[in-house]
Amino acid sequence: MITRRSLFAAGGGALLLSACETAVTIDGRFPIMDVLGTQPDVSEFRSALRRSGLDQELAGAGPFTVFAPTNLGWAAASAEFRNGGAAALRNLIAGGRLRLPDIQARGGRVRMLSGIDIRVVGGTAAEPRIQAARAGGAPSGASASVIRPNLLCSNGIVHVIGGVLIPTAA
Repeated sequence: MITRRSLFAAGGGALLLSACETAVTIDGRFPIMDVLGTQPDVSEFRSALRRSGLDQELAGAGPFTVFAPTNLGWAAASAEFRNGGAAALRNLIAGGRLRLPDIQARGGRVRMLSGIDIRVVGGTAAEPRIQAARAGGAPSGASASVIRPNLLCSNGIVHVIGGVLIPTAA
């Protein structure tokens, strides 16, 4: 008969303990960086957060709302933006826990940590089209659709978007 003691003695303890690990889910129990890790199509953005040191900020209590571009959307951004570090990435992070209905209740506007605004400029209620705007200015630059909204995190919300949002130069 195999007992727990004999299993551990035979080196099976690690196997037994690994079966007890909890998989990361998007139900509000795990922090933003862990939830981003469950989305393979935003791996480039997640890597950029790590390189910039913002992963440590996003590990904090928050709450934060993150607009995470897909790898395809990230690749389409300028090299200047992709290599812009924390300053550039703050264009995609807002303070607060903002689901799509919360954004709509704010008139379709979100102030990002960088000081720019993200505004809803079209699309549908389930998949809005958003665009960046300089504070107090009209939306400009590339727009993107929210393709996977409301990924719940313990310290905020992630919205996966199809591009990088940067307002055009004034």
